[in-house]
Amino acid sequence: MLDEKFVVRKRVRGKFRIALVYPSTYEVAISNLGIRIIYHLLNLDDRIYCERFTAENDRSIETGSHLSEFDLIMFSYQYELDLIEMARQIARLNLFDKPKIIGGPCTCNPYPLKCITDYVYIGEAESGLMKLVEEMMDGASPENLASLEGLFIAGVSEAVRRTYPRRLDTFLPALQVSSRRSIFGDALLLDVSRGCGWSCLFCLGKNFYAPYRERSLDQLAEVMREGVIRGDYEAVALIASDLSRYSRLEELIEIARELRRDRSFRIIAPSLRADAMSEMLLELLAESGEKTITIAPETCEELRYRIGKGFPDESLLNVCKLLKKHGITRIKLYMMFGLPGETMKDLEEAVKLVREIKDLGFRVRVSANPFVPKPHTPMESEEFEDPRILRRKLKFLRRELGRILSTDGIRQAYLQAIIARGDERIGELILETVREYRKPTLAAIRRKAKKMGINLDDYAKRGSEERPWRRIRLT
Repeated sequence: MLDEKFVVRKRVRGKFRIALVYPSTYEVAISNLGIRIIYHLLNLDDRIYCERFTAENDRSIETGSHLSEFDLIMFSYQYELDLIEMARQIARLNLFDKPKIIGGPCTCNPYPLKCITDYVYIGEAESGLMKLVEEMMDGASPENLASLEGLFIAGVSEAVRRTYPRRLDTFLPALQVSSRRSIFGDALLLDVSRGCGWSCLFCLGKNFYAPYRERSLDQLAEVMREGVIRGDYEAVALIASDLSRYSRLEELIEIARELRRDRSFRIIAPSLRADAMSEMLLELLAESGEKTITIAPETCEELRYRIGKGFPDESLLNVCKLLKKHGITRIKLYMMFGLPGETMKDLEEAVKLVREIKDLGFRVRVSANPFVPKPHTPMESEEFEDPRILRRKLKFLRRELGRILSTDGIRQAYLQAIIARGDERIGELILETVREYRKPTLAAIRRKAKKMGINLDDYAKRGSEERPWRRIRLT
């Protein structure tokens, strides 16, 4: 049982049926704020019935209808490896003749998607997705749709500018579909701000969601009050790339505190910056029972400055002492290895930093993964490090950090690197592989690439020579 609340129920007959597909597990899908917003936004229109799918089932959560029964299929493309699952579903269910839209941050390079979809929506849904759907409901041709902002159509409009709302006070449902199976538990997700004011050279999110925009305090307060009182959520998650920068954070905290006097709910801040920590926010998190904070130091101090994340280890250690003061005893650290110019000394310094945090009395978990160059970032032309060297570095980290270390592994990063800076040939390779192999492992992709004359190592290391994504403008 999914134990969901605020699921949209409608009569199916006479509706324009939209399948909203998140190509991963249910737990990840229900934790995604974008999916929640799009689901409720589309269902505001009584002519439309939008139902949800995940990678685990070909039938919708709402009515059990098969994916092939829908008039329009929308895929959320959050991570590069989602391309493999999307291609697998499309090929296995023979959905090639179904109208399809793919949206999400990884659409900033739409070229690997050309062989599996009709339309790529590049930007934020509130800006123009409803207009696109309305035009499609009216039977508009691809040529007529080409004038819509942010819409990439293979062979029709390929030089596209990302679309986004200039003001962030857009639709934000207070009674959102949710489940205790979410990574946040039964939580109301509050979209506090988008974009980021920092200058991390490796970050795609900063560029895809630029410029930095804030949601008004009035709207956040209204949504939080309605969600907590009418929705009876067990938690409120404050979603932002840079929460501490929110200009009215102290007032937002006071509103949450006031609500917590009458209602019992937790406050969650999924990720915080070590160099801009609000003590008032930490107090609120501790008061609501939060025991774990996630911080991303990325690497050692010297290399951190070189990749644009400019704060010293001392700042992080001081923040840890502040966390301890407020009773927060667990820390999750996000780290990268394989960065340009990285040496074993840099990794030793990163391990030393982790040990210093442990010595302060924290239970520490470290998630460490290889650096993957992303398109539309200042580091898009950097090389993905040789997997043999990456394996040696990962072996060192495992030896030094032991059980507190987790990783997605070198193979996944290698595939991410291929897809992130790929082109049409990479999309065709993925599609041909999923057609032949039920479970497309890296070994299977390699065999198919060899038959197609594609050098995977070149794509992983440097990306497509054509750099086709540069035809897409994010700002």
